Amino acid sequence: MIIVKTIQEEKSNLIAKGDVTLPFQGLEPEGRMLVDSDGAAFVYLLAHGEEFIHLRFEESTWQELHTYRTSAKPLFVQTVLKPVELTAFWDELDFLLDNIKGNQNYGKEFVEKADEIFELNSGED
Repeated sequence: MIIVKTIQEEKSNLIAKGDVTLPFQGLEPEGRMLVDSDGAAFVYLLAHGEEFIHLRFEESTWQELHTYRTSAKPLFVQTVLKPVELTAFWDELDFLLDNIKGNQNYGKEFVEKADEIFELNSGED
C-alpha cells in the first residue's frame, strides 16, 4: 500500500508522490479504482507481477483531486525508474463520485466528506 501525499503539476502532467519511493520495474496501471469508505480513500490499483499495489488517495489529497479533476491532465505516479501513468484515473474517479452522490451505502460520513470537497450536490435544483 502506498499513500499519496501530494499531487504536483509538472509541465502538462500531474505527478502523484507517495509516502514511499516506488523502485518497481514492471509496474502496470490496472485502470480501476476502489473506494475505502471506512478509511476515507480512493484506491487506484497497480499491478506488479501477480500482486496488486494499492495507491491510496486519502482525504488529505481530495482537494487537489477536485482542483485538477476538470483539467483532464494525465496523472502519473512517481517511481525511481520513470513515472507510470494512471490510465483511466479521471474516468474512474468520476464514475465513483457519481455512485457516491447520495448513496448512504458508502456511509454517511464518507458521503458527506465527498460531497463537501467534490461538490457532488452543486447544480441540483
